[in-house]
Amino acid sequence: MAKSARPARGMNAALASGEAGVGEIRPVRTPLGFKQLAVALCVAVGGTGIGVWSYHAIASRPVSFSGEVTPDHAYYLDFPTTGTVQTLTVRPGDHVKAGQVLATQVSSVAAANLAAAQAAVAADTALVAEDRNPQTTGSQLAQNQLDVAKAQAAADSAQGALALVQNSAQNAVTAQTAVVGSDQTTLDNDTTRYAQYCSTPAPGASPGASPAALMPYGSVPVGSVPSGPDPKRSPSPSASVPSRSPSPSPSRSSPAPSPSPSGSTPAEEQFCQGLQSQIDKDSAALALAKANLGTIQSSNQAQEQQDVGSMSRSQSVLQAAQARVGAQGTALTPAAIAQAQSQLASAQAQLAADELALRQTSIVAPADGIVADTAGAAGDIVGPEGVHSYAGPAAQSGTLVNQEPGMQLFVPSAAPGSGSTDKPAYSALITVYSGALSVTAQLPESEIAGTHQGQAATLAITATGRSVPGRVSRILLDPARVPSATYYDVTITMDTQQPDILPGMSVDVALS
Repeated sequence: MAKSARPARGMNAALASGEAGVGEIRPVRTPLGFKQLAVALCVAVGGTGIGVWSYHAIASRPVSFSGEVTPDHAYYLDFPTTGTVQTLTVRPGDHVKAGQVLATQVSSVAAANLAAAQAAVAADTALVAEDRNPQTTGSQLAQNQLDVAKAQAAADSAQGALALVQNSAQNAVTAQTAVVGSDQTTLDNDTTRYAQYCSTPAPGASPGASPAALMPYGSVPVGSVPSGPDPKRSPSPSASVPSRSPSPSPSRSSPAPSPSPSGSTPAEEQFCQGLQSQIDKDSAALALAKANLGTIQSSNQAQEQQDVGSMSRSQSVLQAAQARVGAQGTALTPAAIAQAQSQLASAQAQLAADELALRQTSIVAPADGIVADTAGAAGDIVGPEGVHSYAGPAAQSGTLVNQEPGMQLFVPSAAPGSGSTDKPAYSALITVYSGALSVTAQLPESEIAGTHQGQAATLAITATGRSVPGRVSRILLDPARVPSATYYDVTITMDTQQPDILPGMSVDVALS
């Protein structure tokens, strides 16, 4: 009985002290007071306010857009007709003034055409005056004789200009035809080798290719070709191509490479891959050479037609002057006078065209600015499409397989905005940046509605690590569309022009 009374006393003691053990009942707590409820309510309201403030702070943070530093205007300058550069007097970084001569083109043909047109105008002017006043004096007779001499000189000059153009055109066509023939021969040789030593026909193979055995430069690994003469010059297949069949009595100490599942050794596969790559490059070089040949032929044809027309006009003027001398003192009909006046008007129009053509053999700066780029040198062939590319020396033996077979000083690229590489675009001869620098950014259509001219912006220049203030100065309404979005170009003028900010630098634009 004494042992059983002890737990009861312990339980009563726990209840009396306010502590409950396992399985025991805790006493009821006192309800919260008014002050405690007020403190809890204040804490809850304060937390809600902080949350709302944080949300607004994040939501009101300015959105950043990508931009690029651009000049106020960029001029891409080329000659309007195809010809040879005679002088190029500027380099990138040079400051130029409006009207300054930047480059000149060989102008001998244009000068000859202008001289012929001037002679034609002089002769037709004299012819109209004679037709209006048929009375012939001694001085008039001498003038008529002088007109005949001038017309004869003009006709001879036009004939010489035509001969010069024809000779130059023939030389240019002959040279480019030789380039096309050389490229075609190279392609035929490589195609023949591919058909001879590889199992599948090469793409771009041309029918009737003549056999040859030139090794592609660096296409076979070291150790797979016997040492000997340069494989580029040796026509022997045994000296330049891995053998497809093993030796009749292979040595036990040096087994042949094990063939791949396709039946060819790794060396053969590498050889064929390199040869196929070379054929692709040969095809591209041939296509470019043919395109250049077509350009030269069309340009020469247009120039020749123009010179033929000048020569015809000069001969007509000469015939008219000779006829005037033979018919001195004879009154002409109104129809004959009108014909002479019409001929004079045509000669004056041709004179204006030839004067313009001669002026256009010089490129002048359209405005004050700085030369951003030049893409040629004296002696290059340039025209309305820019600087024409040309093939350089072929790659030498021992170079990498994927090296270009020739070098190009100016490589054509896809035409801007065409989305295709079918039509090449050529580099402009001279690029001039004019005006102050600004920032151009593309904004999505969801943001353009809240953007307006004069809106403040912060321009973070990535290259310098500094920010420059600016304001929106122009919003282009012509959108740029991509498959999933629409963007608008926005121009932002910088408040300060800094010398370390250059065109093309990346900018993070934040509109206020």
